Amino acid sequence: MPISFSRRFLAAVLVAVCAVFCAAASTPEEGLKLRKVVIDAGHGGHDPGAISKDRKLYEKNVVLDLALMLGDKIKKAYPDVKVIYTRDKDVFIPLYERADIANKNHADLFISIHCNSVSSTAPSGFETYVMGMDHNAANMEVCKRENSVILLEDDYTARYQGFDPNDSESYIMFNLMQNAHFEQSLIFAELCQNSMKGGPVIKNRGIKQGALVVLWRSTMPSVLVEVGFISNPQDMSALASKDKRRQIAGELFNAFKKFKEQYELSGDVEDEKTPDIVPDEPGRPVTEPAEAPEPPVTSSDAQDVYFAVQVFAISKSLKPDDPVFKGAKEIRKFNAGKVFKYTAGTFKTEEEAAAAALKMAADFPGCFVVKIENSEIRKK
Repeated sequence: MPISFSRRFLAAVLVAVCAVFCAAASTPEEGLKLRKVVIDAGHGGHDPGAISKDRKLYEKNVVLDLALMLGDKIKKAYPDVKVIYTRDKDVFIPLYERADIANKNHADLFISIHCNSVSSTAPSGFETYVMGMDHNAANMEVCKRENSVILLEDDYTARYQGFDPNDSESYIMFNLMQNAHFEQSLIFAELCQNSMKGGPVIKNRGIKQGALVVLWRSTMPSVLVEVGFISNPQDMSALASKDKRRQIAGELFNAFKKFKEQYELSGDVEDEKTPDIVPDEPGRPVTEPAEAPEPPVTSSDAQDVYFAVQVFAISKSLKPDDPVFKGAKEIRKFNAGKVFKYTAGTFKTEEEAAAAALKMAADFPGCFVVKIENSEIRKK
């Protein structure tokens, strides 16, 4: 009897998760260094990616140029960092091989570079995706377009456990994915967005979650950057210019530089500053300040010792009823230096909190159980 899509996909997820934790267990925590980065130029070969209206500009050529420029800048600035390309010429590389290149080389960071395109000429701007499940229609269309590359591969149904990039139901299974590097990916995503502000591509579309195969299969902090819309005349003009592409590569390098500094300074990037995912609202900046900061949580808000689920940590103060919490109950905020850490729920035992975390994972990928003692988050 054939194994169902759900069971095969779940088995693949478990294998991927095991690979993450095995890799983490074999890596010494002291002296943490960003030693290897994999730069992925999307599409290539017989897969042109997005094509401009005049058919003169191909996504595969733009992103390859950007990838090589970014890699050169990293090599010159950091001779000790090994730069690995998934492709350095016009060839087709299957999605599974792109992530496998990063995994087999034990990369510390994975950057996938792409250009956006839609039927309308109006949408414009740059955005960065991290692995996650978001049912926003626009985000889903980006995911379907980027994942559709697997249809060009031989025997893709077996290789991707029956996943169909054109079937919305297939994406439901991505909710099972626990990305061990979700917070670090968010940090790098925000650095990319901030670095590209004021550049040749003007509009900042924010950070998005996406069920992207190339990110799902990677076992390190990973982002997919859409540097602009080939379908938009202004963005296309910038992407067609060698000088402006060099400027965009410089902006991505600045993001890499800052991420490397944080990564090596702290030894634990998530203790630095974790951004929030920006809802798909036109014109909203990534770091929009809260309207009214909430006071710090005190011991009177809950029992002295309990367990909770940390849903994320960000650099701004939010109200418990903020939409970003997606209706989660008993939201509490803890001041942790440069960031505010937010937890949900109050549980007497760690087991109860763990069960709740499994249910919350669909809305908060990467959430985890914490112990609260005397109104402070303690590491278990």
